[in-house]
Amino acid sequence: MLNIVLPTAIMFLITVAVASIFVFPATRFRMKNALVSFYWTGLWLFLAMITAVAGGANTLMLARFDAATISTAMLTGMIAAFMVFVMFGWFRLSSKAIMAYFIRLKTKFSKPAA
Repeated sequence: MLNIVLPTAIMFLITVAVASIFVFPATRFRMKNALVSFYWTGLWLFLAMITAVAGGANTLMLARFDAATISTAMLTGMIAAFMVFVMFGWFRLSSKAIMAYFIRLKTKFSKPAA
């Protein structure tokens, strides 16, 4: 019995520790812009969720539960959602920065009416 419980407990504690490390930057560092803060927090929370699902799957495997099918499906879906989130965030933040640059150029070079 101890040969099942001890590795399972160790894997569970490692999973909780690593997922907590991923949550730390999202809660510790605040961004000034609301949009940047949303993507900053989302990035770290997605990483924590992926870590939790992967670690949970391995914890269940060590406890001799057959959860490989559902955990693989969940992990694949979460990784796909993470990639979409990062790509959409990158496009949105980049377009916002480019628009702010062009607006600044327009106000800098526009001449006031005489």
